[in-house]
Amino acid sequence: MAYTPTTWSDGDVITAEKMNKLEQGVKNEQVGAPGTAAGFGTPTATVDANTGVPSVTVTASGANTAKVFNFAFKNLKGAKGDPGATYTLPAANKTTLGGVKQSTLVPEAAGENVTKAEFKALLDALKAAGIMATS
Repeated sequence: MAYTPTTWSDGDVITAEKMNKLEQGVKNEQVGAPGTAAGFGTPTATVDANTGVPSVTVTASGANTAKVFNFAFKNLKGAKGDPGATYTLPAANKTTLGGVKQSTLVPEAAGENVTKAEFKALLDALKAAGIMATS
């Protein structure tokens, strides 16, 4: 039976009958047995391997005290992109790499110290050969 609240006015007397009505109304509105905690079960999620418009379907099952939600995701995988540009490294031999002296590339192996100017020349040569980006 649905609870009908009492409309109180200033000066009304609180009686045992009205208090019992209030107590019964509270009791009737309780979900589950007294002391039963509301709660959730373990949620689950699935993801397919398809491409397309992303979507999710949510389903709920179980009692109100142990509700379980399942999230089924679809089409989260992006389409395969175009391949990037290819680069062919310039021909090299034992002494040069794209026109740069190997002793400049690996000074320790050649027993040399590299000056600031030689290092800058190395960077410029790598940029000119297309091995290193200019920005």
